[in-house]
Amino acid sequence: MSANRRPTRRRNKPATARRPDKVAVDVDVDANVDANANVDVEHDNGATAVQVEHRHDGASVPAMSSEVIEAALYRAAEGNYAAQATAYILTEEGSFVRRPDLYAVCLDWSDDGRFASVQWHTLREVVTGTNAPYPDGSLRTMLLLCCSLHDDGPAPLSQLSLLDTTNARIVSRGIHIATGRLPLREALGNTR
Repeated sequence: MSANRRPTRRRNKPATARRPDKVAVDVDVDANVDANANVDVEHDNGATAVQVEHRHDGASVPAMSSEVIEAALYRAAEGNYAAQATAYILTEEGSFVRRPDLYAVCLDWSDDGRFASVQWHTLREVVTGTNAPYPDGSLRTMLLLCCSLHDDGPAPLSQLSLLDTTNARIVSRGIHIATGRLPLREALGNTR
């Protein structure tokens, strides 16, 4: 995507599909609302509609295309097998690059915006913290495996059975990349 081209809006989707952090709900006006939320109250025919927009801790980052994040991760990983392996795992699985709650807090961008590296300690804290929205499952297992490739922290090897076949193949290819025996370009299907 060129730097001058603006992304187009997705059509045929309701506004809440484009803005998952903004939810319209019917609640009691006196109900307790999260302290990290902006609340707009509208009255219509005796009913009360409350718009709750949750603010997330960390940087205020607009939604970015997964392609921009992928390219920045791969650029920053050049020459480092562990970084290439984790960039492969994170981008092929896809959840990390589509979730602003992860990349806004865990990515460290270069000044020109061309390179992005993951802050592994931060990612591990986000995933394992109390009240973390990442229960035991495939995504949590893959994120912690990626952290372990960088910080030598505990790897959730006992949780590998939670991976489906596709994610197990992604992880095994990522580990193969980390050994230096499988070039990243070959893993991505680029044989030139």
